[in-house]
Amino acid sequence: MPKYLSFSAFSLQQMLLLSIGFLLFLTSLFFFHKKKGVWAVGILTLAGCFFFIFAAYSDPYLHFWDERFHALVAKNCMDDPFAPKLYREWLVEQYPKDLWSHGYIWLHKQPLFLWQIALCFKLFGVSVFTLRLPSIIMATLMIPLTYRIGSILIDKKLGYFAAISATFSYLLVDMVAGGNMDHNNVCFFFYVTSSLWAFMEYIRSGRQWKWLMVMALSSGCAVLTKWLVGLLVYLVWGVYVLAEYHFRIKEWKIVQIVVAVIVTMAVFVPWQIYTAKTFPKYYKTERFLEKQHMTSVLEGHDGDATFFLKTIPYRYIGDKGYGTNVSAKDAEKVTFKRVIAFLLVIGGFFRLAFRCKKWSHRIALLVPVAFVYIFFSCAATKMVAYTFCLCSVGFMSLGIILYEIQSFLAEKVQKTGLYCCLFALAASFFALYQSNLNWLKREHSPQVGYYEIANHNLLEYKRLAEVTSRKTVVFNVRGSVDWGNQAYPIEAMFYTDAICYPWPPTEEEFYQLQQTGWKVAISTAHDVPEFILENADVQLIDLDLWGDY
Repeated sequence: MPKYLSFSAFSLQQMLLLSIGFLLFLTSLFFFHKKKGVWAVGILTLAGCFFFIFAAYSDPYLHFWDERFHALVAKNCMDDPFAPKLYREWLVEQYPKDLWSHGYIWLHKQPLFLWQIALCFKLFGVSVFTLRLPSIIMATLMIPLTYRIGSILIDKKLGYFAAISATFSYLLVDMVAGGNMDHNNVCFFFYVTSSLWAFMEYIRSGRQWKWLMVMALSSGCAVLTKWLVGLLVYLVWGVYVLAEYHFRIKEWKIVQIVVAVIVTMAVFVPWQIYTAKTFPKYYKTERFLEKQHMTSVLEGHDGDATFFLKTIPYRYIGDKGYGTNVSAKDAEKVTFKRVIAFLLVIGGFFRLAFRCKKWSHRIALLVPVAFVYIFFSCAATKMVAYTFCLCSVGFMSLGIILYEIQSFLAEKVQKTGLYCCLFALAASFFALYQSNLNWLKREHSPQVGYYEIANHNLLEYKRLAEVTSRKTVVFNVRGSVDWGNQAYPIEAMFYTDAICYPWPPTEEEFYQLQQTGWKVAISTAHDVPEFILENADVQLIDLDLWGDY
């Protein structure tokens, strides 16, 4: 059996979810053949939901980057959504307060996706699954959104095949599971896609106000999730208006443009003003870091001007050769398979542009893609998922390949039974290959190198939760060895109600904590200062964290 058809590395639960998802996909193909489009898309969307639930259940632990930080801040947002915090309370000065990975007020990302997670925590309890629940919902909704975009741009058949590509996108699965900047990216891509869909409905409907409002709100939500690339739909709008109406200003509907901009700004500008006034030091630090992405290579995320072109295969098809946690160098290596994948995606994209019925549609497709790739190529810091904000275009570029295969088979194969078998085989191969199961097995199954360590430590954190309370501060909790040997007690604070620090307190900090009513506990896995050992009120905890240096 080919390796990409082998489910053996997955758990029984994972295999069950994958099997149900794939059976639903085959059922969807049957309804597509019967020309029952609503049923076909609905069942395909349900299939995608099972795949994304598979992703959410794949790893029972928090991922090192960046999921654990998002999880903890979202948990603290349950108490006060307008003061996102990494540390619920800042008790001792072990790190600078404005350091995003160890500090206090957390403005490192825009807050909408954190609020969505916090709402799920409120409704369904704090857990790893509820952390990933908003991503399951938004990734699933990407399927009908992609279908509708493809249907409007070309026809319903392209919409359906593009939706298949969205359903089996291994990169979306990876993000739902907690990889590739995780839930922040899923949320951002969803709102960008939603704004593009609403814009297309707006044009198709004769520029109705209701679609304008959906577009403006979605764009504002995209900015409030990531940042200004969420305004991409306005570039599409501007290019379309110029291509369709040239300089006939009266036909631009300036009032609608102004209203849309006001609505979009009303979504994200208040938060910028509020944080700039309420947390000025943190706000300035984060704005400085944002600018540095353009001028400096941050955290080793480098690449040359061709980086985003060379990593197109990674984003849309992938292969098992990518390294653990996908370094930039792994993603941009050129191999025969990746050259073929690159040609498929690029060829599909130009075929898609050629099939556009109107020049204004074609130019509105080409210009945003060119802008996104050029813009991110100019930035010094490069991460492989940045240009995935236009994933709907990538899905359509792959979908049109299946479109052409189906058209060829329908024309050349006269026997219905043979045609159905050949098309089902082609669609299944397309879906399974794009799902990149070999890579997912290595990244999101018990085959992962740190799987056993992470699960052992998870049990230790839960044991810690049983012996501490909300008024406990625990010292010497350093977490697993991480890149750069940083000490991150993030998981400990997510799984418990205690506040945790990686190092012992100073003697002055220790007595101040006791005087203010805090219960002091300390892990004996590391050296404990004599003044703490001599105090009978200190709770000594034998915390056995693997990889804890």
